[in-house]
Amino acid sequence: MLKSLKSFSISSVSHRRSNLLRRSSFNNISPIIIPAYKNFAEKQYKETSQRRLQYFLKMSDSGNAGIPIFHSVEPILKVFNEDENKNVYGVKQLLDIYNSALDLYQRSQALGEMKKYPLIVLEGLDGSGKTSMTKCLARKLKAQKWRTPPESISHLRNVFDDNAVLRTAFYSLGNYIAALEVQLILRNEPVVMDRFWHSTAAYAIAQAVQDEPNKYKMPPKGHEIYRWPNDLLKPDISILLEVSEAARLERHSRRETYTPQEDLLKSSEDFRQNVLQAYKNMYNPGVTTVNGNYSFGSTLFHLKSVVKPLFE
Repeated sequence: MLKSLKSFSISSVSHRRSNLLRRSSFNNISPIIIPAYKNFAEKQYKETSQRRLQYFLKMSDSGNAGIPIFHSVEPILKVFNEDENKNVYGVKQLLDIYNSALDLYQRSQALGEMKKYPLIVLEGLDGSGKTSMTKCLARKLKAQKWRTPPESISHLRNVFDDNAVLRTAFYSLGNYIAALEVQLILRNEPVVMDRFWHSTAAYAIAQAVQDEPNKYKMPPKGHEIYRWPNDLLKPDISILLEVSEAARLERHSRRETYTPQEDLLKSSEDFRQNVLQAYKNMYNPGVTTVNGNYSFGSTLFHLKSVVKPLFE
């Protein structure tokens, strides 16, 4: 009975049922799927941190202090092609998008087309102003604005929310898809990107330390975990917008959506500081810190002066 229900949940209605579980308590699930499906769903939803970390240790790179971060695309693809994952709703579509982007990039490479313009990345905590700055800076520089996860997979963004393994793999593969897409654009114009690999890594490191503080500590500066992946397009500059917590909360209050991670940023100073420290520990490339506490116009002017050498 449970086996058939597991197969049922992973295939045709996984996504719809996942959304139902996020919006409702288990006690409000229709009697049609109680008790067997309820018990299975509850078990999946409460998957232990230990199992998640052990899975990542098997599938991701070594040397990460037990923290789930990918430093190449191969282990990400292995995660999605595992027997237990490859038939999950959204996986095939995500891999098709990746393969399509890879095919377009390889064809352009065969024609000898090369990157001619800079890639500028804006990073920072939620509410730091990076999204608004990305839009305005791109307009001032006559550049394309981009983001991660890219628009091509944004419709799948919430599909893997209830699966910690696939959620991290999704954001990681999103970096590679975005890189393939922008490399085509960089032959004709510059790109300003809202978030990239530094964000994926910084939040993953801080989250692991937050989840199991007795087992995991912040890796020291210079640790291999902070190194940019060798097979991922490097930005010409990665800028960290740093703002006071009061300014961040005020800006963030204008948003209509919230996530558990955003709530954690608000409630835990340790988590916030660990994310910021992880950003600052990144290398090859590292981040250039810009004070975002000034007025929008002043901060934008500062950003333009920071990236100006890339256009000389």
